[in-house]
Amino acid sequence: MQSKTRWWILGTGGTAVVAVVSVAAYLLLAPGPPSKYVTSSPANQPQPLTANDVARDYVQSFSTLDVAAAAALTDNPTAATAALTTVYKNMSGARLSASLTSDGVTVDVDWRATKVDAVYQVPLKMVQSNGKWLVHWSDAVIEPELTPGQSLAFHTTPGGSTLTDRDGKPLALDAVPKSVKAGVQQAIGGDLQAVDGQAIAIVDSAGKDVKTLENFDGAKKAAYALTIDAGTQDAAQKAVDGFTGAATLVAIQASTGEILAVATNTLFDNGGQSPLTGTFPPGSTFKIVTATAGLEHGLSEKSTVSCPNTVHIGPRTIPNEGTLQLGAAPDYNTALHSAFAASCNTTFAQIAANLGADDLPTAAKQLGLGVDFDIPGVTTNTGRVDSAPDQVDRAVDGFGQGTDLTSPFGMAVVAATVHNGQVPTPVLIRGQQTTANGKTAPPSASVLAQVRDMMREVCTTGTARGLASLPNTFGKTGTAEVDTGAAHGWFVGYRGDVAFAVLLPHANTSGPAVDVAGTFLRAIG
Repeated sequence: MQSKTRWWILGTGGTAVVAVVSVAAYLLLAPGPPSKYVTSSPANQPQPLTANDVARDYVQSFSTLDVAAAAALTDNPTAATAALTTVYKNMSGARLSASLTSDGVTVDVDWRATKVDAVYQVPLKMVQSNGKWLVHWSDAVIEPELTPGQSLAFHTTPGGSTLTDRDGKPLALDAVPKSVKAGVQQAIGGDLQAVDGQAIAIVDSAGKDVKTLENFDGAKKAAYALTIDAGTQDAAQKAVDGFTGAATLVAIQASTGEILAVATNTLFDNGGQSPLTGTFPPGSTFKIVTATAGLEHGLSEKSTVSCPNTVHIGPRTIPNEGTLQLGAAPDYNTALHSAFAASCNTTFAQIAANLGADDLPTAAKQLGLGVDFDIPGVTTNTGRVDSAPDQVDRAVDGFGQGTDLTSPFGMAVVAATVHNGQVPTPVLIRGQQTTANGKTAPPSASVLAQVRDMMREVCTTGTARGLASLPNTFGKTGTAEVDTGAAHGWFVGYRGDVAFAVLLPHANTSGPAVDVAGTFLRAIG
């Protein structure tokens, strides 16, 4: 581009000369070479910089957001400092680029953002004072349409998340439980964020928009509502994080099956299993299943059963924990509800031994164990309970130490079924249909009512009596021996409409699981 120069005298003393030169320019945020305020002649004598030299140095400082250097090259450093400081702050979300043509002083300015790009030219006026060229300052040096006191601003208007929680409130991706995040992303296409709107505007001294220069409206995507409850998830996460060993907690709404919380701590994650798919021996929590099967085959919660410290079934000797025994010798008779509350292994081994080969798997399926749920957004495995033709195998299965395997998710389903009266259909993303394979009719209402009574007694006078101060809490403890390492600690149950399962791998006892559950339940009220 050819420069066009006009010279005229400013003021009566004739001490200032102004040159106006048209040049195209692009400013990059990447720093360039330092400004030079003098040049050297072949004789190494300092020479005054030309108007183009000063314009170039100003553009370089302007482009690198160097307020002090840019303002020093103007004839009003105070005003320039204030204006440049404001525009750099207001435009912090955009990238500035500008440059000068080879022989002129018109600047092409480009404020770039992701979706908007404001490109314009600014003709610089160069004034000469005391032998030095300076940029004549006005707000229009920033943008030609600016009037005194105005500036530019870059706005971002959130497009909104594609996810909300169960109450319709925006749910950030970081707030999605890590155990379900990948599945949720896959279920809704992987992109959880809408496209933000963006604009570059002229604003007044109060920051109010005067004129929009460039605008991009953004785009909202179809919203997906997760069933996760932010408060319940937070309470569950804090509860497991407060335990020094590996811990997980799954909570679902018993009446609907909606998944409320899935929490794991770092040590549990390091074990490489998910609380939704990983299966573990359930220990005495499985007595919920055995009690259900027994009640369906003629027992009642008040039936007389035997709870010696050990019992012999075939070649197998089955012990209780420690010195536990109920009733007086030689029969050690007690009521079924008392044996359940005390978690008597010998009682439930005998009940299971007297059942048929498929009675435990049938009762388990009635409570949701072994049902295969296809839930959009999450992969789950409730567990498995195999047929046991051998009496000894059934006896060991009866107190959760045989081949039974359950997930924390599966045991939360069991607790929800006891409370709700039927197996719930778990849901994570509202509006997306869950299918269930292998679902059967639930136990009778009278059977479940008795199971509830027994689970309540566990929390008042039984193995979870530490929760006695929490009204309307129902549950069952479990300590599951494993081949290597300390036993797993379990506590499963419900309070109100929240069914839950706590698993502490290798905690050695169920007591800490009861404590974690108590922390969780007190937090959600």
